[in-house]
Amino acid sequence: MKRRWFILLVVSALSTACSNDIDIFADYKQMPIVYGLLDARADTNYVKITRAFYAPDDTYLAAANPDSSNYPGRLDVRLVEYRNGDSVREIVLDTITIHNKQEGLFYAPSQKLYYTAEPLNHNGSGAQYHYRLKAVLPDRVLTTETDMVGNGGFGVQSLGVNFSKEYFGTNRPFLFRPATNASIYQVTMAFTFKEQRTPDGDTIPRTFSWDIGTYTDEYLSKHMDGDCYVFTYRPENFYAKLKEFVGDDSLTQGVSRFISDYPVEVDITAGGEKLMQYIYHNDATYGFSSGDPEFSLIDGGYGVFSSRMTAVGNIRLAGETVPELVAMPRWGFVFIGGREE
Repeated sequence: MKRRWFILLVVSALSTACSNDIDIFADYKQMPIVYGLLDARADTNYVKITRAFYAPDDTYLAAANPDSSNYPGRLDVRLVEYRNGDSVREIVLDTITIHNKQEGLFYAPSQKLYYTAEPLNHNGSGAQYHYRLKAVLPDRVLTTETDMVGNGGFGVQSLGVNFSKEYFGTNRPFLFRPATNASIYQVTMAFTFKEQRTPDGDTIPRTFSWDIGTYTDEYLSKHMDGDCYVFTYRPENFYAKLKEFVGDDSLTQGVSRFISDYPVEVDITAGGEKLMQYIYHNDATYGFSSGDPEFSLIDGGYGVFSSRMTAVGNIRLAGETVPELVAMPRWGFVFIGGREE
């Protein structure tokens, strides 16, 4: 979940990289494609820089070739940090190859990215940060910039979620403190338990997650409780996802599933204005890739360069949720308490 925007938007940015509908008499020019979301809470930040390619014959065959979309060698790519409008630091990005990209239209499983492990700064008292990306390409110098999303106050406030049956058909509230400079929020929940298939078998951690929703900052600012934003969830959706994940009764006989005190993780990812524009222009409903292929937030290229920050909370099951789960023998849940490590 935490990298969902990263993965899906890379696909969207690259979806403009090739076409069989090309005028073979037109002058061919390389067009850079940039995708990056800076996160001040992340240990490592990545930027993907590729290029459009000419494919007069088989687009799909060309897309499977790394040389089609990669610039050769290592580009000079830098992040310039600004504090309250003043340049204070320059960070040189190195290259790294990831080896776990899923099969798809473009080459896999390896992908070349630019990255830095230097800590980036979030906004604090009296300090506002933004970063400019500078990439020296064979035919141009590309620059783009973003304000930073988030500060130290951005985080989960509610202590529990209540999936009790008495609340089926209602919207339950959940509170969090908003992030600075955020324009869009994506919320997911995940439920983790330990499963033991036989009485003498090992316990295996299992987790499933589900989307709660995507909200604009404008919408959430109109639904506040004190200084917190409020989104809602439906308790019955938890049971629908649980049934889908664990299977029917015949698959669970003799299986024990152990619940800790804090089995639910709530992830709230705040995105910047450019990210919101990109998502909504390309229509998130269809995988962020059905919009106008000419739309771009990169001057002189395609793609998006913005920022994000994720707040994570480990949450209790409130109300009668745990007793109700334990009372359903077909699923074999047992409450053991304690924190999961």
